[in-house]
Amino acid sequence: MIETENLRKVYPMGSFDVKALDGVDLAIEKKEFIGIMGPSGSGKTTLLHMLGILDHPTEGKIRIDGTDIGKLTDYEKTMFRLYKLGYVFQDYALVPELTVIENVSLPAMLRTDRNEKEYKAASYDILQRVGLCDRRGHLPKELSGGQQQRVAIARAIVNRPDILFADEPCANLDTENSRMVLNLFKKINEEMGQTIVMVSHEEWHKEYFDRIIRMRDGKIENGGN
Repeated sequence: MIETENLRKVYPMGSFDVKALDGVDLAIEKKEFIGIMGPSGSGKTTLLHMLGILDHPTEGKIRIDGTDIGKLTDYEKTMFRLYKLGYVFQDYALVPELTVIENVSLPAMLRTDRNEKEYKAASYDILQRVGLCDRRGHLPKELSGGQQQRVAIARAIVNRPDILFADEPCANLDTENSRMVLNLFKKINEEMGQTIVMVSHEEWHKEYFDRIIRMRDGKIENGGN
């Protein structure tokens, strides 16, 4: 599903360079629930952004479902993200002026292979899966933090992406709401066959992961395979 070869990311910082990623080789299989863990500054989020095509590496290759991402044009990368990938961030990133179902519908509206009836039906179905159908007409400010993150998850999977990327999705949540989100991820992973790659700094989260990729100083400590 995902493979990298000698993945490097270097950020110029004045007179010296910072190696955010330093030769990462990994393989992630379809339907795996992967946790990327490690201390602050180890390269977790940088790796997630590379795999999710939100940034480009300085060196190395990324292949997703057999596609060499480095050979795609900017437009092709945009379409690849829209049709193949989903994203959940720690700050929810919901549009405050839109209702819950309107927020969820945004990615589905951008697809050219769905009409209005189809994307509205898909949005309704996903909200049922995350248990928020009764809140579909509410604005984000009328929801709790945990509910807002569940809306963000629904938006991320409304297009049924091959891979869901989550960057510390529980960072702003208490333990109860964190478990609710992680239980939802596990349910999506098992019932929908969803491949999930999640960055986390909480050790107790590892009970949810099929496998953990541990990072330190831009390198993978445990092989990544």
